[in-house]
Amino acid sequence: MFRAILKPAAILLPLALLAGCAASPEQRVRAALIDAGVQDDVAHCMARRMVEKLSTEQLLELKRLASLAKQEDPDGKMTPRRLLRKVEALGDPEVIGVTSRAALRCYIMG
Repeated sequence: MFRAILKPAAILLPLALLAGCAASPEQRVRAALIDAGVQDDVAHCMARRMVEKLSTEQLLELKRLASLAKQEDPDGKMTPRRLLRKVEALGDPEVIGVTSRAALRCYIMG
């Protein structure tokens, strides 16, 4: 009987440990911002603020936007002005407001 319990546990334990390693929404947003060319410290600051205020769907829109920005200029750095122009193109007032405030605060604070 002990073996019957131990065998499923041996399979489920590694899966449970791997599930704990999944990236958080904040980590994924930060990675997308960095991939789009935003400086690491600014991306970290922005991601924290954006995840608190935006829905999952809005964050996915921003991720797609970051991918497009990277394709357009793979070597370019994302300036605050360029970032805000891209975000404005989405046409979502909440995303524009949250991202603008986060970008302004985080670029100023560094």
